[in-house]
Formats: sequence, C-alpha cells, structure tokens
Amino acid sequence: MKLFVRPGMFAAVAAVLIVGAAQAEAANNGKRPRPGFIESLFGGFGNQAADSNATRRRSPGFGSPKDDALLAGGRQRQAAPGRAEVADTDPEDGVPGLGMGNLTYVPPKLVPLSGIGPGRTRPAVADAAAIHDQLVSGGASVRVLPAARDALVAQYAARSFRPIWLSGGKLSERGSDVLKLLAQAGDEGLDPQSYLPTGLAGFDAPLPEADPAAMARLDIDLAAAALRYAHDASGGQFDPARLSRYHNLQPPWVAPDKAINVIGNSPFPVQYLQALHPAHPAYAAMKKALAELRAEQAAPRHVMIADGAIVRKGEADERIPSVRARLSELGFTAEAPGGADPEALDAATSEQLRLFQKQAGIKVTGALGPQTVAALNGSGGAGSVGKLLVNMERIRWLPRDLGRRHVFVNQAAFQATVMKDGKPEWRTRVIVGKPDTQTAVFNDEMETVVFNPSWGVPPSIIAHEYLPKLRRDPAYLDKQGFKVVNRQGKVVSSRSVSWGSYGSKVPYGIQQPPGAKNALGEIKFLFPNSHNIYMHDTPSRELFEKDVRAFSHGCVRVQNPREFAAVVLGWTPEEVAAKVESRASQTVRLKQKLPVHIVYFTAWPDEQGNIVYFNDIYGRDNPLENARTARLVAQR
Repeated sequence: MKLFVRPGMFAAVAAVLIVGAAQAEAANNGKRPRPGFIESLFGGFGNQAADSNATRRRSPGFGSPKDDALLAGGRQRQAAPGRAEVADTDPEDGVPGLGMGNLTYVPPKLVPLSGIGPGRTRPAVADAAAIHDQLVSGGASVRVLPAARDALVAQYAARSFRPIWLSGGKLSERGSDVLKLLAQAGDEGLDPQSYLPTGLAGFDAPLPEADPAAMARLDIDLAAAALRYAHDASGGQFDPARLSRYHNLQPPWVAPDKAINVIGNSPFPVQYLQALHPAHPAYAAMKKALAELRAEQAAPRHVMIADGAIVRKGEADERIPSVRARLSELGFTAEAPGGADPEALDAATSEQLRLFQKQAGIKVTGALGPQTVAALNGSGGAGSVGKLLVNMERIRWLPRDLGRRHVFVNQAAFQATVMKDGKPEWRTRVIVGKPDTQTAVFNDEMETVVFNPSWGVPPSIIAHEYLPKLRRDPAYLDKQGFKVVNRQGKVVSSRSVSWGSYGSKVPYGIQQPPGAKNALGEIKFLFPNSHNIYMHDTPSRELFEKDVRAFSHGCVRVQNPREFAAVVLGWTPEEVAAKVESRASQTVRLKQKLPVHIVYFTAWPDEQGNIVYFNDIYGRDNPLENARTARLVAQR
C-alpha cells in the first residue's frame, strides 16, 4: 500500500516524532511490529493488539435447525510435533447470541476547556494574559474530550500561554489557512459544523478583532477544533465499539499531545492535518464519488424518473425511455429495440437493469420498482451521499498499514480477496454469519493452515440440535460416522447411550472425523483471535450459488479452499491436493504471518475505481448515519 507524504519542511518538522512513536508502538504491541507511516509518526490513543478487546467476545446464538447452517467450527488446538491432531474446540459453545448487535450511539462525555485552576503564573504579555484568563476563568466555552483538554492546556502552558493562531491581535496566516481547511471538511466526508469555533456564527463570519477576550477565545476554540479534526481524520469520528457489539477495532487515532504539538508549532499545520486522512486508494475513490454526487444533486444532469407502479419485463410504461437514457449515462448499454414499442421494458433493457441493480447493491429483479427508481435518481440506495459517508468513516477505522500482502474479507460483498502491492492477487466467494450471529469486524494475522480437520461438536449444538434427533434415533451418530466419547475418553457406540435421560448437559463428547462430510470441509485457515472466528471449507457448497450468503454462526466459509491454501502457502495445486488426499489431519505453519482484515463495507471501489454498492445485510449503516446527529448535539 502506497502512502502519500507531502514534501517540504512539514516532513522535517514532524520527523522528530517518528522514533519515539515507533518505539512506543513496538513496546505496546508485540503482535504487530510493522507500524505504518502515520502510526509511527503520530502515534495513537491505544494499543492495537488483536486481543485488547478480548472481553467483548463474540457470542453467537442459534437459528435454523438445518445442519448445513450450524456446522461452523472453531479454533483448533495445535498438536505437538509428532503427535496426532486433537479434536477442535468449536467457537459456538453455548454462549447466547448477540442478535443484530447494533447500538444506539451514545457520544463520549465531553468536558469544558476551561477552569484549569489559578495555580499558573499569569503572563505579562497582553495576548498571552488574555488566553490565560480565558482558560482559568472558564471563558472558553468549547467542550472537548478529556485527553484533548489535557493536551491543549499542556500545550498552552508550555508556550507560556502565547497564542497559537493570533499575531498582533489578529488571526495569522496559519490560522486563516486552518480555518479554511476546517470549512472544507465536507470534502472529506466530515461535517464542517463539528469544527466551527464556538465564537463564530460561520466560517466566513467577521472576526471579533476589536475584542481581545473574544480573540483569545477564538485562538483556544480554533486549536480545539483543529485537534478534533486531527482525531477524526486519523481514526474516525466515532468509536466503532459504540455502534455495534460485533466491532472489535482499534482505530489509529493520533495521540492528542503529539497532534497539538505539531499543530501548535509547525509552520505547516494544514499539510499535517491533510496527511492524517487515509491514504488507501478506496478512500480517494469514495472522496471523488462524493464530490460528483454532490455536484449532481446541486445541478442534476439527467431527467429525474418519476415514481409509479412496478414495471416488469414485457410491460409498458411511459418512464421506460427515461430509464434507458439514465442507464446509458451510467455506462449501461440500453437502446430501444428497433420496430418495437419504445415504452416497453424489453428483455435487453431488463438485463441492463439487473446489472445496474447488482452494482447498486439492491434486489436484482430486472424490473423497475421504487428502490430502483431511487437508485437511478441517485437518492437513497445506490449512489447515495449517506452511503459514501458511512463507508469513508469505516476506512478511517482501518490500520494505516494493511500489509504489503494481506487477506481482505468484505462481509457485505460476501467476498474474500488476497491483496498484494495494492492489487488483487486472488478472489473467492465466502459465506459469513447470519444476522443474529454475525461475523465480527477485526484485524488479525493468519498463522496456520489445517488439512483434513476434525470437528468437535460443541455442547450447545449437541443439546440444541443433535439431542432431539438422538432421542428419536439413538444410532443417529453411528450412522453419520461421528465418534462418541465418554468422560473416561473411551469411544462408545451412539446406540448404547440413553440419550433421553439427558437435558442441556450431556456427559459425552462428539467428534466428527476428517472426511468429505466434515463440517469444516477439507481445510481451515487459523488466525487465533478472541472471537474464535476463522476461515474454512464446507460440505454445503450449494450455498455459494446464492446471492446473499449469510448462513454461518460467524466463521467465514471459503468457496475455493484448495486454491486459497495454495495462495497463502505459496504451494502448487498438486502439493495442496496431496495433503488433502492423504486424509491425515496435518497443521502447516505459514512461513510468514499473513494479515487478515475482516471488514464490513457497503460501498467499495472496483478495480477501475468505480464505486460498487452492497446490501446492508446487518443494518449497520443507519446507526452510523444517526451517530452524526447525536455527535453534533453533544458538542453544542
């Protein structure tokens, strides 16, 4: 992944921070010794270790009784060298589900940037004294995060309360440039009102230059606004854990003390703030699409398609010529059939509608309905500004360095991609968690590949799914080829157990040996994490043909596991086939750990940079949109 670093003195001024930040990250995060440039330069608020949020464990539940929707499996214990592989411990082990998991966003508590106490010496210089007085007396009305308050107060104290932005009682050129940048925050998918100094009615409002106290407040408020912008640009406006129970992320927020040090002392604060935004190509593509959509909304370049009844293939409607014209504008070939009714929804136009609907992430029908009309008009559904805003926020949560080579699993797209040097190396369809047992969002590293895994059936599935069948047919497990083990570790026949005498706690273990029908399939891919989520094969291959592939209890099922194993291990297909066809359970450790990013993006660019929209299968977009309103209210 290439990162853009602006040349000039900014790099020289900020370089002094590199070594200290890098050392701190290495000390706090032994699992990830490869910090990206932004993390190394500016640090962050917290440790990014994969298990730092281990207490927020994924807790799946149970839905469909079908076996093919239940066999998800969990982390396998590693066998000692020279010993046989032991049974798996499944992740879905009797813990109640989290349901949809979406949360009503509650903004973090803000504190006033004032009332710091009278214990500091009042400066003799007038402008510094004015700032001191505002901070001591409580005149500064802006509210900030506690860490930001501490950093701002420390910065003003270190500079003997000299202004950061004022010169001769007026706003300096540095201050004017930063104010202009904050006014343009909308270009980055941020809300400019979040960064408007409290003493101004608007970014272009006259400055209170005749009032020294008001200008002192402006200096403080502008510093606080710039620090808030640095926080939001570097790691996002919202803590993802406050939006969904399935989020386990550590956004790369810049540490406030480091940020205000550069903002307050660098001659290039604008360049510094701009460099905090994600450098991922997807962010640039979304930023470009956002500008285009807003321009289109301001001055529509096409005739808006009116609402009306649903039009199916073969039916006629006066809106169909406009639909064809709009499809053509969007790059879909749609011409009226020669000699036929131009108002008829012919087969060719219906097919183009299907392609558009698929790209837009709405239901694929080939018909013209309300959702398709809204998408074609660019409001709601596909191409919506709101959709881009929430996904630009999600990009800010990503690590700045995804890894030169990494696995990128987009749950909303039901797709896994191996990326190398910023380009897709390999891609496959995947199955992810059901809405009530969702796949968590987190970052980790793949360590091992297990061929021909066995599956230890968790007690929860024994009690909820298999026990009713065993009460009807005690030999059910024998017929399925499962092994039943008693507390002494002895394998016993399924038909010899009196299953009807047990309730939720069954004193037997059940193991499915390796084989074609094994719940985990031929291969599984392990990246140990607090959620016990991993990637694996499945015998239920027919599910990969479905458009919506949310069937698991949280683990990620891979359509082409043999190809995946060859890619991640650097093996030939023949080497992979030999391991599988040996029928022996074998664990192979990767020569180098491979970063894995389990993400959720309902908008993402294709290889040409065009934004493709996906269904919000877990309903996470609206809570994120609503959070923006809650945040603005909290800042007032």
